[in-house]
Amino acid sequence: MGNTWIVDLRHYLTPAGAMADMPPRARLLAEYFASIVVDATTNIDEMPTVRCRRHPGHRRCTGIVMSYPNNDENDSIHWHCPVCHDNGIITGWQNTLWDGFADPPGAS
Repeated sequence: MGNTWIVDLRHYLTPAGAMADMPPRARLLAEYFASIVVDATTNIDEMPTVRCRRHPGHRRCTGIVMSYPNNDENDSIHWHCPVCHDNGIITGWQNTLWDGFADPPGAS
């Protein structure tokens, strides 16, 4: 059975919006969540590309993370691995560097 992650991406960011300094393992996890945001907000019509990070039974999971923006009150991104069932909800991603829906800087 996979884990369930409830993540606010802002907890990993500096006030300027960049990835904060943190221990290497925490940074890898933050980058993983950011990659899910990118995949869910930029590759709408394409197959997902983020590989699952879990290693059940000390073997790398072969799953590809399925993710999508949800129209709930937090505009959260829901994601799950169909192989190992790792899953979660990401909030606080809007207008971050990883938000593919946001206008790029200087695009006004």
